Amino acid sequence: MLSALLSNAEPITGGVSPITVPVQGAAMVTTSVTGYDGSFTAPTIQNGLQNAEFNLCAMVTPIPFYVMEGLSQQDAAIVPIMEARMNDAGNSMTDYLSYALMAGTTPSGGALSALDIWSLNDVLSVSNPARGNFGGISRTAAGNGFWRATVSTITAITGTTAWTRNNVQAAIVKATKGGSGEMPTFGLVGPGSWLALSQDFIGSERYNITPERSFSESEDGARAAFTALSVAAIPIYMDLGMTENQLDLYNTSYLGFKIHQDAAFAVAGPESLLPNFQLGYIMVLVTLLQVVCTKPAAQTRITGFTGAATV
Repeated sequence: MLSALLSNAEPITGGVSPITVPVQGAAMVTTSVTGYDGSFTAPTIQNGLQNAEFNLCAMVTPIPFYVMEGLSQQDAAIVPIMEARMNDAGNSMTDYLSYALMAGTTPSGGALSALDIWSLNDVLSVSNPARGNFGGISRTAAGNGFWRATVSTITAITGTTAWTRNNVQAAIVKATKGGSGEMPTFGLVGPGSWLALSQDFIGSERYNITPERSFSESEDGARAAFTALSVAAIPIYMDLGMTENQLDLYNTSYLGFKIHQDAAFAVAGPESLLPNFQLGYIMVLVTLLQVVCTKPAAQTRITGFTGAATV
């Protein structure tokens, strides 16, 4: 999921002030019919817009290098050490993002603070997160039902709980209704749930073979596993961070990262540590970003499935 949102991230410019996004929660005009005289009801001003505000999350990963450490190594080893630390810094930051996004916690299991990114649990909810209103808009206030995600159980939708294409397709219909007729972009399930769902595809796999090419050379030739299971033309991917027996359906037209173009995994430094009376240098990996959703109703969580495989 992190890869999908980062690949779809929208760069922003300017300072570090909150991202303000107008969102429509109610109709702003009305339609009527008229007769031969052309008369119609006098218009009234209907303010259906609210401003959602999202604070940028500033993530920092310090990367130190000590002079004595370098002197104790061969010259050729210094660059690989720095490369390894740079790679580790990138991995550390993406790990933090993954935990915050999927689990709603820090990598150590701690609670997220008001300075962190919004998690998908915050997006896929009908209530206000404990650390504040999502986007600064209360989901429980009168008239703000548009700011609630589409949340249900598979039993309430179909009366059954198995991982079948029919059940997932019914969930997609539920998501489409919540999204005012717009189908989700893709779905996510845990690996055990993905495996259980894949069993419903056995015996119905299709491979398209390009004429005059061998089966293995075809773009749709044999593969060791599916990259996605397609239900109603919606790809269903597995994600290791997903809770089993749960299906999340996302519409990325309204969900993604906003990331500052001058601080998108940028490196600041190196700077000397001499002012701290220490021989060495420090660099810092910096990222300014936030999860922004402008239509929570188009994001769907369906729970209550059963039968996820043990993997």
